[in-house]
Amino acid sequence: MKKMMSFIILFALCTCLYKPVIHVSSSQLLSKRVIVLDPGHGGLDNGASVAGVNEDELNLKISFALKEELETRGATVYMTRTDDQDMTRRDYNYSKQDDMYLRALKVDEYQPDLFLSIHLNSSSSSAWGSQVFYYKKSEEGQRLASCIHDQMKTLTGTRKNISSSSFYILRATQSLGVLIECGFLSNANERGQLKNKAYHKKLASAISDGIEDYFHSFSAPF
Repeated sequence: MKKMMSFIILFALCTCLYKPVIHVSSSQLLSKRVIVLDPGHGGLDNGASVAGVNEDELNLKISFALKEELETRGATVYMTRTDDQDMTRRDYNYSKQDDMYLRALKVDEYQPDLFLSIHLNSSSSSAWGSQVFYYKKSEEGQRLASCIHDQMKTLTGTRKNISSSSFYILRATQSLGVLIECGFLSNANERGQLKNKAYHKKLASAISDGIEDYFHSFSAPF
């Protein structure tokens, strides 16, 4: 009887002292984050066009895949465009200046934690690899670019480094953001990948992992 009482007391003490370890899931890192996606080009502006493949169409498809992935991780996601139109929504007298001005306004309208401008590159047929650009005066932008680049290169195998720039969408917005070139349409092998829906999901996963790395490592908690 004494042995039984001792066991019960010991069990009660262990139960009181035990504190379960609560693991924070990756989705919780983005649960209160607002992210804007800016699929480059659209409408009369196809962007790069190689072998009948238009950049603006793939930018949109990749952005939809990225939106879906980010939302599964808890983020609130908005897009500057959701169809084949530029921001002016005109089918005549296309103005790049007007389009970019409206994009910057739309990004800032949502007051996001960050935004991503999604693009594809084009150069010589031998050029390949993803690359992430940040505004040259933004240290936070550089950190975000590094985190996304590190995750993307495990997928794309890129040998390119992140790069500072003064692209309008990066310098004209008040929000933290980066511009991502997901690969080269001018490279036949990469073009084949970039047309593939399954590859869009892989890109979305890698980019999302990079965003989570940034918030985990650099961003102040709520």
